[in-house]
Amino acid sequence: MATKAKGASSSRKASVSNGDYPLPPIFVASDSVHKQDWENVVGWIACCVLVILLLPIMGIILLDTLEAKHQVNQQLEKVEKLRRQIEQKEREKEK
Repeated sequence: MATKAKGASSSRKASVSNGDYPLPPIFVASDSVHKQDWENVVGWIACCVLVILLLPIMGIILLDTLEAKHQVNQQLEKVEKLRRQIEQKEREKEK
């Protein structure tokens, strides 16, 4: 442990004086508190309504996308099957 020698100054050499600075204003509670509570309630209700509306819409979009993807895969399989049949017929003609 290090100890200070007699007469040694501390690391804080100068402190800021608190004089001549204006005091910040003190806010007093007013009737606007009730208005803010009402605004908070309206905000929460709006958020809940948006979530209630957006979740089903997002679900419908997801289901439509999955259905379209399934239909595309079915059509792709049909095209591949027809392509194989055509190639098979061409090979038979060549023989």
